[in-house]
Amino acid sequence: MRDGPLIQCRLVKTARPFVRFLPLILIAALAAQPAAGAGFAVKMATLSPDGSPWDGFFETMGRDWETGTDGRVTLTIYPGGVAGDEPDILRKMKIGQYHAAALSVSGLADISKDFTVFEIPLFFHDEQEMFHVLRELTPGLRETLDEEGFVLLGWGYVGQVHFFTNELARTVEEMQRLKIFTWAGDEAMTSWWREGGFKPVALAATDIVTGLQTGMIDALAVPPIYAMQVQFFKQAKYFADIPLIPMMGAILVTKRAWNRISEEDRKVMVAAGQRAEDRIFETIPAIEQTAVGLMGGQGLEVVPIVGTEVEDDWVEIANDFAASMRGNTVPEAIFDRATAVRDAYRRQSSVD
Repeated sequence: MRDGPLIQCRLVKTARPFVRFLPLILIAALAAQPAAGAGFAVKMATLSPDGSPWDGFFETMGRDWETGTDGRVTLTIYPGGVAGDEPDILRKMKIGQYHAAALSVSGLADISKDFTVFEIPLFFHDEQEMFHVLRELTPGLRETLDEEGFVLLGWGYVGQVHFFTNELARTVEEMQRLKIFTWAGDEAMTSWWREGGFKPVALAATDIVTGLQTGMIDALAVPPIYAMQVQFFKQAKYFADIPLIPMMGAILVTKRAWNRISEEDRKVMVAAGQRAEDRIFETIPAIEQTAVGLMGGQGLEVVPIVGTEVEDDWVEIANDFAASMRGNTVPEAIFDRATAVRDAYRRQSSVD
């Protein structure tokens, strides 16, 4: 009969600390869940210039968030690099200073090297081919971002990257003589340029204008819309008319912020992000053509390459670059996956 009370006493003594702290545990568990009707002000950083087309897309997305959530989710945009270059933005997102960002492929590659697949030169014949490959790669890339603590709300597109130079450069050899901007911190890409016989100079994106003005760089590879918005073409007035790569991007939210938003409001944000993506893909190609025309009226000189006798030299060096990137700057798995999807699309298109 003694063992019964002793066992009961031990159980009671063991249970007391748990009972004592049970209210605190419940409070902590409830605090971890987004409260019904709770508001959240999302702070988003981007290099996109204030007043640019992308800034307009993001503002519309923010209004959709606010309207669709009855004001529970709002968006404040910090454009034009006021939050720093993309490595700075990512660092500030990790500490919670910013909750979201619109990043280029260069910034995305700091999260995962899989995104360098969109930096392979002359990899796509046209934008429709590029959009198809992107759609096929999206599930895997979304999962990669999730593992790194980010939620993908939608893809961005800045346009086709072209060389803008302060000296006329039509041939590969002429371009190799110029000092070309590369993203600071991207050592793999800087080495890649150098191994291809070019002269890369690594700078922060926010230092490009100063670099052009001081002669630190002579050339940069950017999309025409961006060159017009930031006025790069005023210093680099020659436009090499061969599209090198599509400048892709993405709208991301940190999972830390995402988890503070209700499931209902998340659905609104995802839908608005998809609409922003659709608008970007539909309108940027036309805006790009307009931008080239506008810059041409302000002194930009178009240097023909596609369809001329020098195009084959550009294609040859692009193919050499692509081969050297596989397994080096671009992981083999994503390189081969993108190539297989692209080639299948080309075969189907030729049949149709």
